[in-house]
Amino acid sequence: MISSRLLSSHQNITSTALSKILSSANKALTSSSSSSQQQRSLYENVSMNNNNDQINSTTTTRQQYQFKRQRSWLLQESNTNSTKSSSYVTYNNSNPFSTYFIQQNNHQSSSLSSCQYSKSSSSPPVQIGQPTHETHPHLLAKGEVIKGVQLQEFKDRRKRFISAFADGSIVILFTPPEPMMSYDIPFSFRQNTNFFYYTGFNEPEGILVMEKISDNLHTETMFVREKIPEKELWEGPRCGPSNAVSKFGVNNAYTLDELHILNDIIRKSSSRGIFINSVRWDNLKIDYNNKTLYDVEPYLQMSRLVKSESEIKMMMESGSIAGQSFKDTMKFVKPGMNEYQASAFFEFSVKNRGAQRMSYPPVVAGGNNANTLHYISNNMLLKSGDLLLMDAGCEFWGFTSDITRTFPVNGKFTDAQKHLYEAVLDVNKKCIEMCRAGQTINTIHRYSVELIIGHLLRLGILDREPGTTSSAPITKQEIEDHVRLGKYHKFYPHSIGHYLGMDTHDTMSIPYGEILKPGMIITIEPGIYINEYDHEVSEQWRGINIRVEDDVAITQDDPINLTIDAPKEVDQIEYIMNSDN
Repeated sequence: MISSRLLSSHQNITSTALSKILSSANKALTSSSSSSQQQRSLYENVSMNNNNDQINSTTTTRQQYQFKRQRSWLLQESNTNSTKSSSYVTYNNSNPFSTYFIQQNNHQSSSLSSCQYSKSSSSPPVQIGQPTHETHPHLLAKGEVIKGVQLQEFKDRRKRFISAFADGSIVILFTPPEPMMSYDIPFSFRQNTNFFYYTGFNEPEGILVMEKISDNLHTETMFVREKIPEKELWEGPRCGPSNAVSKFGVNNAYTLDELHILNDIIRKSSSRGIFINSVRWDNLKIDYNNKTLYDVEPYLQMSRLVKSESEIKMMMESGSIAGQSFKDTMKFVKPGMNEYQASAFFEFSVKNRGAQRMSYPPVVAGGNNANTLHYISNNMLLKSGDLLLMDAGCEFWGFTSDITRTFPVNGKFTDAQKHLYEAVLDVNKKCIEMCRAGQTINTIHRYSVELIIGHLLRLGILDREPGTTSSAPITKQEIEDHVRLGKYHKFYPHSIGHYLGMDTHDTMSIPYGEILKPGMIITIEPGIYINEYDHEVSEQWRGINIRVEDDVAITQDDPINLTIDAPKEVDQIEYIMNSDN
C-alpha cells in the first residue's frame, strides 16, 4: 500500500479521489488568479533594454509548393456478418495479434446515425481543420473545442495570461508550417504546445496576437491560412478567418496574406518590446518596427504548471489508457519476440482505446539494453530469463502519460530479479507518498537517493565500511557518507522525475526547486541499473535493470496516482503474464 488514502494497485480511480484533486486544483487556480497583481509587477519590471533577453526573429513562412498527384482507391467489401452481433474485435490468424480480443469502447459502439447529418439537410455542418461537435458529435460535447475543454476555458486562459502584463504589451505566439518528411510528404502534424494550450487550434501556420489595452480591456487576433478549395481538395478542410472567430473565440481573424494588419498593431503599440515565442518559419514577413523582442516561453510555461479541472480529468484518462495497455502488453509478450513487436502492440492498444499518438518514442529494452536510459532501437530478441524494461505512454487529445514498468519476459521473476525489483518498487511507493504540496522534485529526489543507497547497501551491491558486518543496521550517517561519495550514481544516474502535462517533459523552463502546489503533476521514476559486464558487482545482480514510473497529481491532501491501472506488484505481474483469461 502506498498510503491509507491511496487506492490499491488493482482498483480504478474513485469519484472521491477525483473530487478531491479537482477541488484542490480549483483552489490553486483561484489563488493563482488573485496573485495576478504580483505577476504583473514581475512582467512590468522586465527591462526592455536587456539585450540578454533578446531573441532572434528568424521568422519564416512555409515555402509554397504545387504538385499534381493521382490516386486510385481500391474498395473491397468485407463480410461483417460474423462480427455484427459481437462486442469484440477479432483479428485474422495471419496477424501477430490474432489471439488478442479487444472489447470495443463505448464511444465506438454508438450508432453511426447519431454522427451523421441528415442527407436531406440543405447544407452540411461547417468543416474546419479539426473535429468539432457539429462534425464529430461522437467525439466532442457541445461547446468543446477539444475533448474535455470548453471554449470558455481557452478564453479564460488568454485573458488571465495577458492581464498579467503591463498596459500596452503585445504577446505574439506562432505555430509554424508542418515539417516535411520528404518533398511534399508531411510528418503527422503535432501542434505547438503553447499555441494549442491558448487556442485549441490544431492547424499549422497560425499566429495569435494578444494585446493588453488596459486592466479591463484586451484584444485577441488570429492570422490563419486562407480557405483555398484547390488545396483543401488534397489536404482537407481549413479553418479560415471567419471560423477562427466563431470556433475559437478571438476578437478578430485574418489570412496570412493580411500581415500588414499585424504590422500596424505593432507600429501603433506604445510598448518598446514585443513578447514572442521562437519558432522556425522561413520567409514570414513581419515588421517589428525596431522593437526589442523578448522570449515569452518562461511565462507561458509557468502559466501551464498548475492544471485546471478539465486538464486533470484528461490526464487521468490518458494515464488510464496507457495503464490498461501495459496490462495488455504484459500478457502479449513472450520469449523469442522482437522488442519492436512489443512496441507495436502497445501502440496498437493505446490507439484502439482512443489515443491519437504515442507520447514519445517508446523504450522497449530487453535485458542489458535497459542500461541505455533512452534506448529506442527496439530491435533485439526478447530472451527467457531477461527482464523487459518498457517506458511508454500515450497522448490523448494533447494530454500525455508517461509510465515505466519492468517485467520478466517469461512471466516469472528470478529470486535476484525479485529482490531488486521490490527494492525499486519500495522507493517508488515511498516517493509517491512524499508528493505533497510544499515539497519539490529536488527534495523528493534527495529522499529517493537515500532510499536507494539503503537498498544497495542492504543487498551488498554497494560496499559497506570495512569491518561492518552485513547484519549491522544501516545508519543515517552511513547513507550520508555514500551520498557524499556519489558511488550510487552508477546505479541510479537520473532524477526521480519531471513535470508532466501536454508535453512529456513539460514546462522545461521551470526548475525542479519549484514548490509543488495542488494541481501540479509530476512523474516518480526511481531505477537501479546494473550492467551485465560490471564485474565489481556480484554475478547474481548483473544484467538486472529496473525502473518503475508513475504519474502523480498533487492535491491538498494525499497524492493521486494517475497511472494506477498499470500493474506493478510482483504477484500481479506474474498472474497476468501466466493467466489464460
